[in-house]
Amino acid sequence: MALLWQGPSCSRQICEKCADKFGWSPSTVKTYLSRLVKKGFAEAEKKRGCFEYRAKKSQGECMQERTEKLAEETCLCDQKAMILDLIKNCPLSPKDAEEIKKALDEKISRAEEAGEIERCGCKGGKNGCGC
Repeated sequence: MALLWQGPSCSRQICEKCADKFGWSPSTVKTYLSRLVKKGFAEAEKKRGCFEYRAKKSQGECMQERTEKLAEETCLCDQKAMILDLIKNCPLSPKDAEEIKKALDEKISRAEEAGEIERCGCKGGKNGCGC
């Protein structure tokens, strides 16, 4: 998808880049591209004897969908651990860290104002959480 987010590309160009970067064969790349089209992430159009592929969803849309799916599949305890792990292991600039801190401060303020207490909804141990 990173290649497609850079702009439309001919399948030959994509195959060359994936061979250089990942060592993938053209058939592997074409299978992958066809799956992206089938799942609605990309679209293909035949132009001048070559299929041109372009992203159908932005990087932001894909990231949001992945985040929502991951959140649905994990209990709150696991989500907290994932977020902490990301913060500890991802390179963050001071500006990035400040944005995260601001978002957390806002979340805390809203929860305190509403009197909310988040509880894990895993029903007694989904994924071994034990809540």
